Amino acid sequence: MARPAKYDRETMLQRALDLFWTKGYEATSVQNLLTGLDIHRGTLYDSFGDKHTLYLEVLAYYEDKVGKPLLALLWQPGSKKVAIEQLFATLVRNFGQDTGRRGCLVTNAAMELALSDAEVAARVGFNQQRFADGFLQALQQAVADGDLAPRTPEQLQTLALFLLTTLQGLRVLARTHTHFAELQQVANLALAALD
Repeated sequence: MARPAKYDRETMLQRALDLFWTKGYEATSVQNLLTGLDIHRGTLYDSFGDKHTLYLEVLAYYEDKVGKPLLALLWQPGSKKVAIEQLFATLVRNFGQDTGRRGCLVTNAAMELALSDAEVAARVGFNQQRFADGFLQALQQAVADGDLAPRTPEQLQTLALFLLTTLQGLRVLARTHTHFAELQQVANLALAALD
């Protein structure tokens, strides 16, 4: 009879997430993973294949645990303009927490690996498209509800991309910029484009 796993998969993914999010992919060695997950090399390879495969699974796990709750703000009932404002407020508020200086794991992956790793680039692109689509759907609904002035489909598409770009830029800036009031001002300026 096989021995039960020392940790469940989610616990191991959370630990790997913390390592990759703090150190980045390249700076996280296999030994860091073995120590951080408290496992042997064989367990790492049996459970996840290799470091790269684990990283891709961690990216998907991060999208589920961090990205989906942010997107869910856009799907809640009520004013979609307010929902977009709440998403940005939540993001800026998160910058003040312990994990805030780490930015966004997906954004970090884009900066570190997307040009050299097609699988990471695809994962990042998928995440970015989900947010662009979420913003676009929220904007379309806000126009339909009369919360936003009418715009052409092209203008709404551009505005959704602008909101995504600002979101990503704030995540990058938060890694070195600790003046959260200034980050909020940037978010407020971006949100002014809704009016």
